[in-house]
Amino acid sequence: MSDEARPRRPTAVTTGIVAAIAMACLSLLAILGSPVTIVSCVVFLAVALGLRRGSAWSGYGGALYLAAQWVAVPLTMARSGPAGTQWVSLLVGSALTGGFAYLLYRAGRALPGNVQGRSRWVWIALAVITVLAPQVFRGYSTPTSSMEDTLLMGDQILVRVLWASTPSRGDLIVFRYPVDVRQTFIKRCMGVPGDRIKIVNKQLYINGQKLDEPYACHKTQYIDAYRDNFPSEPDVNVPGLGQDMLAHHVVNGEVVVPPDSCFAMGDNRDSSLDSRYWGFVPRANLVGTPLFIYGSYEEPSPSHFMPRQRWGRLLTPIRGYAVN
Repeated sequence: MSDEARPRRPTAVTTGIVAAIAMACLSLLAILGSPVTIVSCVVFLAVALGLRRGSAWSGYGGALYLAAQWVAVPLTMARSGPAGTQWVSLLVGSALTGGFAYLLYRAGRALPGNVQGRSRWVWIALAVITVLAPQVFRGYSTPTSSMEDTLLMGDQILVRVLWASTPSRGDLIVFRYPVDVRQTFIKRCMGVPGDRIKIVNKQLYINGQKLDEPYACHKTQYIDAYRDNFPSEPDVNVPGLGQDMLAHHVVNGEVVVPPDSCFAMGDNRDSSLDSRYWGFVPRANLVGTPLFIYGSYEEPSPSHFMPRQRWGRLLTPIRGYAVN
């Protein structure tokens, strides 16, 4: 067929293909921060390929996928409470998402394909999953070394935020930091309501029993007067919640965990901002239960200016340790 006889692709379709490829490239770049964005990359490449082949539902489906993301983000932020309210970012992201969705929708409208095709169910199912999945699971990144060597700085963890069980001693928990609920912490639950806790020369005791803790590590040799002999007179700045704990929840030299709360500690005991300093974690602050590591990046270095993936940590399950 000559160039004159070949049907000319509508401008809206060409624009939609360019928009889908642009979104795929943006998703590909985002993989450096989160490997799960590979899903969006594949979806948008499929949209571009489908539009090129003349599939109307590739345009409609891509627009529906973006609309589902647009719905999922505020729903997730609403469930997260104050910890996630970054309204400027939300508005900018919503505007971009809406713009790309409109371009893909127009591309679908410009094609004469059968909008009742079977592929529509695939796109509808993908949109439903896109809305529901963040309400059940959520990704978090470990920003500090406080959970070494169980979790490393740069580990990205999948957390079940729905149907999360009540924590037991030894479980890892994700929660909103009681001092500033805009921040999210991950620590190990070391005390449940009624437990009596003390530390003597770095050794943890619960209800009078000396604990064997294979997950805990100490990376300094010296004994800190407050950190390593707890509870005692603090020699550092302790927030109001920590002061309240020391003033009202210490009995016979032990901290007693109150109802509907837990006592959280980092596995890196010598470098962890935890309940020793800011008090208890209220049950209402619990976010969910970590399941596994889905990505892990080393910090950039002078020889490697881009973060490097720790491939050996991918899909590593995160399990608690029964503390009796």
